[in-house]
Amino acid sequence: MEEKKEEERFFHVIIRELCHEMGIEVEKLSYGWLLQLSKDGKVRHITRNHFDNNPQASSEIADDKYATYEVLKSQNVPIVEHTMIFNPATRTKYIPEEGMWNTIVSEFLRYEKLVVKSNDGCMGKDVELCQNIREIEIAIQKLFHQKEDSITICPYYDIKTEYRTFYLNGEVLLIYGKTKPFVIGDGKSTLEELVEALHLPDKKVIRDNLSLLDLNAVPKQGEKVDISWKYNLSGGATAQVLDKGELYQRIESLVIKAGRAMNMNFATIDVIQTVDDDLYVLEVNSGVCATIFAETVEGGYEMIKNVYRKALESLFK
Repeated sequence: MEEKKEEERFFHVIIRELCHEMGIEVEKLSYGWLLQLSKDGKVRHITRNHFDNNPQASSEIADDKYATYEVLKSQNVPIVEHTMIFNPATRTKYIPEEGMWNTIVSEFLRYEKLVVKSNDGCMGKDVELCQNIREIEIAIQKLFHQKEDSITICPYYDIKTEYRTFYLNGEVLLIYGKTKPFVIGDGKSTLEELVEALHLPDKKVIRDNLSLLDLNAVPKQGEKVDISWKYNLSGGATAQVLDKGELYQRIESLVIKAGRAMNMNFATIDVIQTVDDDLYVLEVNSGVCATIFAETVEGGYEMIKNVYRKALESLFK
């Protein structure tokens, strides 16, 4: 909860700064849950980091990973495969007579590795990479115990780079790639000592990632050890802005196609590039968050401020 408060403080600061520059009156309502913006007789709202730009149905679809998958797949937009698994305690009527386990096992035998995740999670929380049936069962039961009505399972893709894109009204404003956190062994230091030198923030998602590693191990000289298989900036990944070029154009084309298929006006759309150089949409986010990017990338604050400025301009056209 504390991390969320920090994010909102940053977000409110940048929005208030923009509103002052743009002549927009801003008022915090509902204990800070929403901002009410007024200009030239028009009133618009922002809840958390969700802007008034998007239709309600589009936002709700984006907040549901499986719904996003079905919408994009139906319109031939390349997207990471998803399979829906329902909680038998709360969604009995959606479970077929043969149950769900055969589907789960079949997916595992097909792909050998599965990613199990909450259907509406974010920031890499409640996302598990499972490499055997036991791990799959534990991950699923953990989420169901947390009262999740549904979860999704996906094949594990061998990802070269994950990209976050900022999409507004049919245009891509910014793309940055993410590099997983890693260390390089020196043949002397333990993994714990090498990780400490990274000065990663003390966050639960990072502690959870580290709990999966043997921190007493001593990596060989020059050995690369990934701290996490995830690409979340909140988990210690680093960001680098993608320059315009052939790859940028390929990602841009895919993102515009996805945004239009979802009827989104303002969103972040995440794309993976596999080691085979294929591109797939990973997810669409109706909330546009960029706190860590703005705080850690040189010039990032002004880049994100420009994104939000254009979003506010579109609200008051």
